[in-house]
Amino acid sequence: MTPRVVITGEISLLWQDVDPYRGDVILLNIVPDEMLRMDTFDLHGPLAERFKDGVLEEGMRIAVHCDTDTIEVVNQETGATSDEERPVVVDIVVLEP
Repeated sequence: MTPRVVITGEISLLWQDVDPYRGDVILLNIVPDEMLRMDTFDLHGPLAERFKDGVLEEGMRIAVHCDTDTIEVVNQETGATSDEERPVVVDIVVLEP
């Protein structure tokens, strides 16, 4: 795991669903304050449960606290594997407008 990063921005898309295996899931897309920062995040488990049903809304300014985890990715066509870093959301803080 790498050090925690914080990405701030405005929520541009918010989608909520219930996955039969992972439970509550929220897909969150932001317009980041800094260009070329991560802008799409997946919340699940207790974090999704905490922010579901209107707690977060499009247009809100938030700070997304992420750790970066390395996962192994398999190329479907060749079977080759490679490592890829993925953000793991550990907290979200709603910022004042």
